[in-house]
Amino acid sequence: MSAAMTGAVIVVAGGTVVTSDGPVRADLVLRDGRIAAIMADASEVEAQERVDAAGLVVVPGGVDAHTHFREPDPRQVEGFDYGSRGALAGGITTAIEMPQADPTSVNAEIVRQKKALIEEKSRIDIALWGGVIGQPRADIEGMLAEGVVSLKAFIPASSPSFPNIDDATMLDTFELIAGSDVPFGLHCENDALLRAGLDRLQASGRKDALAHAESRPPLVEVEAIHRAIFFAELTGGRLYVCHVAAADGLQLIKEARARDVWVEAETCPQYLLLDLGDLEAQGVWARCAPAFRSRGEVERIWEYIIDGTVDVVSSDHCAYTVEDKLAGADDIWKAPLGCSGVQTMYPGLLDEMVNHRGLPIDKFVELSATNPARIFGLYPRKGVIQVGSDADLVFYDLERSWTVRGEQLLHKNKWTPFEGKEIGASVVRVLVRGVTQFDAAADDPLTGHAGTGNFLPRGYGATA
Repeated sequence: MSAAMTGAVIVVAGGTVVTSDGPVRADLVLRDGRIAAIMADASEVEAQERVDAAGLVVVPGGVDAHTHFREPDPRQVEGFDYGSRGALAGGITTAIEMPQADPTSVNAEIVRQKKALIEEKSRIDIALWGGVIGQPRADIEGMLAEGVVSLKAFIPASSPSFPNIDDATMLDTFELIAGSDVPFGLHCENDALLRAGLDRLQASGRKDALAHAESRPPLVEVEAIHRAIFFAELTGGRLYVCHVAAADGLQLIKEARARDVWVEAETCPQYLLLDLGDLEAQGVWARCAPAFRSRGEVERIWEYIIDGTVDVVSSDHCAYTVEDKLAGADDIWKAPLGCSGVQTMYPGLLDEMVNHRGLPIDKFVELSATNPARIFGLYPRKGVIQVGSDADLVFYDLERSWTVRGEQLLHKNKWTPFEGKEIGASVVRVLVRGVTQFDAAADDPLTGHAGTGNFLPRGYGATA
């Protein structure tokens, strides 16, 4: 049994700790899976375990608000065990899992099954989204009663197992959650414009990777974001716009906030660190929705990172097999939509923000941990280093570079759109509720085991 589970004291010493007040040289005292004290010097504290963080930056564990580990799934394409392995290696201690699986989470019974699988298989803590497909209100209310932290729907057609919603269902859902703090997450692309773009490019005979991006330009996103904001403003419901990849869409969100519309924005690493050149080079590995954007669009999105319009950076991790993706090798339309990202996202983002753009590390912590924990009701148990919070800690070496190779990643399917990229920040150690679950220096860096993760219900943060 670990020290964290026996009431013993653990001291994390010598690191630069990023608290809500900024980075400071401090020692952390951990007990019973939580942070018991933050001290200038804990050398005189009697401890059963001391963890050396000298020369490292210690930040709150990443909260990935958008994962697709897909469990249950008869194919076991990924699952909570393998997905959480990659997450740990990428500095993620909490994930919020999307409804897609087999079956899709659209009622209370399916959510209960998923909760049990988290407790059985995950190595990190996981909260859940509930899917909205036009089912009876009672089914949505049942999922909320089971503890889902948010609701999710598609404006464009997605898949037979997760049909998209019409405007009437969107309005009804916003009316249902009005007066609560439950976010309604929307995949915002205009279905008619998207279909027209696909038909036009496919009719022309284009099968190359760039045809994918041309079929769904930023306008397709922007119109749907505009419509979602309209319904949120009309009802007072809380809107969470998933994976925004259009700068004009972020401008709409910024303007809506100025009118006191309750709306938050998420983007993903592929829209901040990669561009159309990477789509052309990586082909099937880079096909996702929304599509990769031009370098000019990427730089515009960074402006909204800096001014605070973007609240969250999440992975949108999709765990397709190599065979699934390679089906589109000669015809991009046959490759499924989605990128892997849990292991590369936060090291890559931290490197870009701090080492290359000179942004404060506090901003990285906001985007990767504090903001998602606040939005989804997990704060302050998650997302912050303060007394009483869960001892979810990630140690980074900001001077240790590594080259991304798919075969070395710890999630199940060994491919990545970041293949060959050099990242100048490395995850050294990860603690989940005070227990070391990842240690890069160990022969086997995964020092824990499946089943140590917890299901996190809506309102978990209020138990601090």
